[in-house]
Amino acid sequence: MIRQSERKIVNIWEGLKYACILAVLVFIGSLLLGEASSNASIEEVESAVTATMDLSGMEKASNRMMKRLYGLNANDYEGAVLYISTFNMDVEELLIVKVKDISQTETVSAAAESRKETQLTNFDGYGVEQCQLLNDSILNVRGNYIFFVVSPNAKEAEKAFLGSL
Repeated sequence: MIRQSERKIVNIWEGLKYACILAVLVFIGSLLLGEASSNASIEEVESAVTATMDLSGMEKASNRMMKRLYGLNANDYEGAVLYISTFNMDVEELLIVKVKDISQTETVSAAAESRKETQLTNFDGYGVEQCQLLNDSILNVRGNYIFFVVSPNAKEAEKAFLGSL
């Protein structure tokens, strides 16, 4: 017959066993669901995304323009690409940044959000179509990549972005 004190010890060990199993499962799940960095080059990602977009009214912007519009220095990142509209009354843009360090993603995301808010303010009251495009814009952070697009084809561009990683 098992004494009550032995039963308590067995119950403690049973509880510890299940706690360890749960901890291992949570750890494995976090590893599987975590956003790993991509080895894809910025050129590969850019090519995949731009193939889904109509760039006829857009141009690739300089690092100086990226600094002016987003407050980001392209040289601080592993790679950065910005396409902007050639027309003042269009809001279409594409920003793809590959960060050197994951800690930079917050800065780039905040810059994209700030740019969107600035554009919404600029077009508020008279640019209904532009405001709709801005409201439908997509900002996506995946591992070491940040993707921001304002385009009628935003969803297709995002699919291409995700597929290229």
